[in-house]
Amino acid sequence: MQAMGVEWNAKETSISNALQNTDEEVSLFGLNISEEERSHDLLETKLAEGMLFQVEVPPPRKIDWRDHENCSWVTSVKNQKNCGSCVSFATCASLEARARIKEQDCRLDIDLSEAHLFFCGAGQACNKGWNFAPAMAQCKNVGVGAESMFPYIPRNQACKQIPSIVKIDGHKTSASMLARMKSIADSGPVIAGIKVYEDFYYYGGGVYRHVSGAFKGLHAVCVVGYDDEKDFWIVKNSWGTNWGDQGYVYIAFGECGIDSAYPFYDPNVVYLGGSPIN
Repeated sequence: MQAMGVEWNAKETSISNALQNTDEEVSLFGLNISEEERSHDLLETKLAEGMLFQVEVPPPRKIDWRDHENCSWVTSVKNQKNCGSCVSFATCASLEARARIKEQDCRLDIDLSEAHLFFCGAGQACNKGWNFAPAMAQCKNVGVGAESMFPYIPRNQACKQIPSIVKIDGHKTSASMLARMKSIADSGPVIAGIKVYEDFYYYGGGVYRHVSGAFKGLHAVCVVGYDDEKDFWIVKNSWGTNWGDQGYVYIAFGECGIDSAYPFYDPNVVYLGGSPIN
């Protein structure tokens, strides 16, 4: 890819290898949002920012919550496998990191149940996927319990009611580049949407820009940082550590619709520890 003037490395990954023997590409994604909903959410965010958003202190030029103040606030990369549960994985990734930030403890032992959020919120929706708004509502009204009490299996499961250890008491969205950066710098990793193209399957490192291949689907990811000097977002994916740069991808500003097609979702986390929600 360097020969084409693009600064990222292509390689055979666990995803590209698997897709040579399956037609279940849809299971890699799972962001199910209509064009009307997408446009509405983005417009509402832009209008709200135009009226209310003010920046007293500009965000830093770069931040990476995997290495901030000599500690990683981000939990390990997971793998949704053959189930369209990316919205749940991206949301849990954000909530886990933000719980650590809220508790001011980067070593807080927290592993949220993607199964609890997805199968109790979306139902048996591996083949349908989910959307940001109902995921936020589920986090607020019910919350998310521990992985150990409802382990994730990449196939449709019945909802299992377990005590929640994290909830949110609301969320904000951001649309402008400045607001997006400020959300991450001030509060922690956010939830985002991207458009996936075929060459994304082969990403192995560097700053990703779409080069070739058809559009494949909509995907939810967790943005854990950015670099405003080199113009990229630091993105935690849910395709395991054998894809990308140990499960991460550096997406150039303006690529995949990450900072233009969808707002960033900025949840306000309430950490309850082992206490259930009443």
